[in-house]
Amino acid sequence: MNNRTKMRLQWRMHKLVWNLSGGRLGRRIGEMPVVELITTGRKSGQERQVLITFLEDDGGPILIGTNAGLDRDPAWVHNLRANPTARARWNGTWRTVQGVELAGTERAAAWQAAVDAFAGYADYAAGLTRTVPIVQLRPA
Repeated sequence: MNNRTKMRLQWRMHKLVWNLSGGRLGRRIGEMPVVELITTGRKSGQERQVLITFLEDDGGPILIGTNAGLDRDPAWVHNLRANPTARARWNGTWRTVQGVELAGTERAAAWQAAVDAFAGYADYAAGLTRTVPIVQLRPA
């Protein structure tokens, strides 16, 4: 079983525990907090749920779109680009948010904070031809 398959299985199990506990269990993966993000599918128009680790920031959670090292942006990034308004739950509270893709110095600072928090982000990015999107969930 390759690393990506293992990771997908772990996230599925995490999502099951999260959903069964109503988000009370699984609020962290290691040192990283977890956010439940519900976007609108850009093609289907259906709600799409994903659990993602994030960086804590006063302006709102910062999400790193490494897609576990795949050379394509994750679906949640595409969905937020098409419709930036979403719902998110972290620390047990639901919020309506706007996904804002960071650029320039904001992105650079967030990327450095991400690599400082989890060195694996740099490993993922090393093999990519794309720029890893970084999205902040700001209050709507």
